[in-house]
Amino acid sequence: MIFIYQVRTLPHKVVPCPELNCPLCGARGGIELAIFQKYAWFLMPMWPEHKYGMACCLRCDQKIPNLKWTDELEQSYYRLKKEIKTPLSLWRGLLINPLLFAAFIGLIAGIVFLLAKGNKRSQIENKALLSEYITAPKTGDLYRVALLITEPSPSYNYTYFRYMSLSADTLFVEKLKKGSDIYGDWDQLNTKEANAFEGKKIALKYAVFKKNQDFQLMGEETIHIFFKGLERADQIINKN
Repeated sequence: MIFIYQVRTLPHKVVPCPELNCPLCGARGGIELAIFQKYAWFLMPMWPEHKYGMACCLRCDQKIPNLKWTDELEQSYYRLKKEIKTPLSLWRGLLINPLLFAAFIGLIAGIVFLLAKGNKRSQIENKALLSEYITAPKTGDLYRVALLITEPSPSYNYTYFRYMSLSADTLFVEKLKKGSDIYGDWDQLNTKEANAFEGKKIALKYAVFKKNQDFQLMGEETIHIFFKGLERADQIINKN
């Protein structure tokens, strides 16, 4: 597992050391000693790391490199470093971040659950409405269909059937003159222009349509026409 975090610096204290001489310019009373601490940060402080010090001289306005520190300056640094306690707030991320992460995971899981539940409910409602429309067809109902074309090579033609009438177990429809070889292109087909449909009655088995939601030509046991959805009054219901 890869965990990415930043390392930040907390300034603790700046203390004047008037009793010390500057190892660079030799002046007395101008040294200031600052104590800092590194800590890991991710959204907030996670855990503390090491303390370190920096010294400068106000007389010569220079930072004093660690290699130039005198014994007295080092003793002052270690004494000051020991006196400064690491604040407990630098540990708070170890407690709070896992809780935030758990809450985030719970929120995502809840959203996914609600979306899945809503999608399932929508599918159930869609299926019930489609069954209702199939059971009680109305003039103007448009059926989205996929017709298998065998010549010159097997392919599908995506087009529309329009409901004409129902007699006993026979559903009569008429086919749209135009079609598309691209799945999902039904919206690109014009079903409202004059003479858009062939006008020739096609007889389909209504019992098969109600049971399987697919079409089968009357008198043909092997030829199936796949039903993909229904349009009624600009309402589109896709077959699940």
